[in-house]
Amino acid sequence: MSKALEMAVAKFAVAFVAVAMLVSLVAPVAQAQTTEELQAMINDLLAQVAALQGTVGSGDSMAAGVCPFTWTRTLNMGATGADVMTLQKFLNADPETRVAVSGAGSAGNETSYYGPATGAAVAKFQTKYRADILTPLGLVNATTFFGNSTMAKANMLCATAPVVTDDSSDDSTDDSDDDSTDTTLKGGESSIDNSFNAKAGDDTDLEEGQEDAPVMDVEFDVEDGDIKVGRVDVAVDHTSGTETNPWDVFETVSLWVDGDMIAEMDANSKSDWEKDKPATGDYRLRFTGLSQIWREDDQAEFTVGVTLANSIDGDTGTWDIFIPTDGIRGIDGAGINQYTGNTSDTVSFDFGAQGGDDELIVKSSSDDPAATTLKVESNAKSDWTSVFVYDLDTDDSISDITVETLAVGVVVSSSTFDGLISDARLTVDGTTYTDFTYTNGASVTLLFDIDDDLVIDAGDRVTAELELKFNQLAAGNEGVEVYATSTGSFNVADGADDLSGSQLSGSATGETHTLRTEGAVTEFVSSTETLKANTDSTTADDEGVFTIKVDVTAFETDLWINKTAASGTTMGTAGVNFIVEDANGNQVGAGTSSASLTSTADTDGTRFKVNEGETETFTLTVNYDPTTAGFYQVQFHSVNWAKSNANPTTQQATVPAADYESDQISI
Repeated sequence: MSKALEMAVAKFAVAFVAVAMLVSLVAPVAQAQTTEELQAMINDLLAQVAALQGTVGSGDSMAAGVCPFTWTRTLNMGATGADVMTLQKFLNADPETRVAVSGAGSAGNETSYYGPATGAAVAKFQTKYRADILTPLGLVNATTFFGNSTMAKANMLCATAPVVTDDSSDDSTDDSDDDSTDTTLKGGESSIDNSFNAKAGDDTDLEEGQEDAPVMDVEFDVEDGDIKVGRVDVAVDHTSGTETNPWDVFETVSLWVDGDMIAEMDANSKSDWEKDKPATGDYRLRFTGLSQIWREDDQAEFTVGVTLANSIDGDTGTWDIFIPTDGIRGIDGAGINQYTGNTSDTVSFDFGAQGGDDELIVKSSSDDPAATTLKVESNAKSDWTSVFVYDLDTDDSISDITVETLAVGVVVSSSTFDGLISDARLTVDGTTYTDFTYTNGASVTLLFDIDDDLVIDAGDRVTAELELKFNQLAAGNEGVEVYATSTGSFNVADGADDLSGSQLSGSATGETHTLRTEGAVTEFVSSTETLKANTDSTTADDEGVFTIKVDVTAFETDLWINKTAASGTTMGTAGVNFIVEDANGNQVGAGTSSASLTSTADTDGTRFKVNEGETETFTLTVNYDPTTAGFYQVQFHSVNWAKSNANPTTQQATVPAADYESDQISI
């Protein structure tokens, strides 16, 4: 009986028992209850029936033959092990996430190798459970990496799924033809030499140190009787690269059937290899003492895996691998030796330096602090202040990345690094690093010594945060701006080997922050853009009306701001400045503009007053009539304030400027 049928029968049985309970419980009391009470009892029992049905039918189909199981390590391309095979079985149990429909990796043919098909199935699993795996990480697209979030979801499903086991005592599932433990060869003289085929395995692009890489799949038909294979020859031939000796390239060569290793040979010594005769340049390993049985009408299949040395001279090369003619020997039911193989049926595979496919990419982070005015002291150093957050992503790397040093650039608009900043620290993936070197100036590179303490797992993305501690701010440095940046060229790191060139890439630049001991903190609120009929009596066209709202918070002083707005970047006497920009963001001089300024702040004579520690909203309305039709926008350029009820003494620009622009409209 199939598992699906067993579950259906069980579900029906529970429902049947529940209904029987309903009848037996209701019958004795039917006459003693009111209609309302009887109906309530029926509803309650029906609810219990539904709950019991849900319990029997619940649980993910992924439970079959796998759960309970707990994965304890992340997995990526090239990984091998029993947990990989269990993962394939887990994924195959759900039609939406199965590894393969047929052949290696399909249900019943799972392997212990994590190849592209397994990665694609993991991506399907991530997509199915997007809300639990991808969304919390801020990811839109699935990956092929069985990382921490994916592993947590799989473990949760496996922990809560029901255990499904095979009952070998069930006569209905007994197969009298099941002779998996029977070593008797049936039939007479067999044939295996008519359909030999060798093809590329799941991985033919290898790295130094890669283990049990499946480079070749071999298959042949078993006809007219059973066959027991006792010997397999595997030959290799160097085709390119400087290392020509197989014992300097290979550590082991192995044979696999249905994901299980059936034989392995050392290959790192010259004595392990035989030279083919005649001397063709080919080298051969001979596996003997095998006892792999395939039955009549089977298609025999096995995989050849290789483990490469950790350090190979020349770092790159290409080799052919094949089964020589008559390289496979088996014995049939008639006691006759049968042979197959084909020297010309070769598979090529390449290898490169370990870590050659690894990479470390600098990426922007959504956690980077927004541009703001940083409050610093005039008579003391500041606390630690976060100024820049970015990410380090190992993306599709095969190896974990061990970081040696990380560099972050810091740029100030005036003065020098030493003139403004007393200390810096970098926190990466929860660990803080404080040892760095630099050369003082207005633009410096802080080279942090990570000292191999940071290891980024293959496929992981970690966050780096730069914090600065500022000196007491001199009067002449009021309003100085600072920002930080990081690029791939700043990073020196080790993977399985040194990373360089295109393996280190990407860049990120933080927002610009303004240093002040007192003044205003501004924050963009909203903007609207509309058209209205032109008031010119001689021209029947439109003009734009732009409304921008900005919150202003006063710190360490009260602020007095005039109730006027002026076009341009010169402070003057206006309370705020604005500029009109064209479609390219350039300031427009032509045209006619008029503006007004309102606020939620209290009025003190002819000015608005923002009390220290309070926040008020300022609304700038600009009417603009261009001389030439086109796309235009308005930027809220600056807030101009004084510490007393007088004309402004300080112009405080809004940064970054792009955050304080309206949308464009066609006028």
